[in-house]
Amino acid sequence: MAQAGFGTTENKIIKQQAAREDEWQAVQEDEWYDLLPIEKKLISYTLGLGVFLLVIFLFVFGVK
Repeated sequence: MAQAGFGTTENKIIKQQAAREDEWQAVQEDEWYDLLPIEKKLISYTLGLGVFLLVIFLFVFGVK
C-alpha cells in the first residue's frame, strides 16, 4: 500500500520537474529576438540626434 502512494508522489514530482524545465526553456527562447527594422531606424535616429545636439551645445557654450 505504501509503495503505491510513494510511486504516485514520485510521478507527480517528476511531472512538476518536467513542467519547470519546459517553462525554463520557453523563457530562454523568448529572452532574445532580433530588432524590427523600425526599431533599428529609431535607434539610429536617436543616436544621431544625440550626437548632433552634443556638437551644437559644445559650439554654443564654447567648451574647449
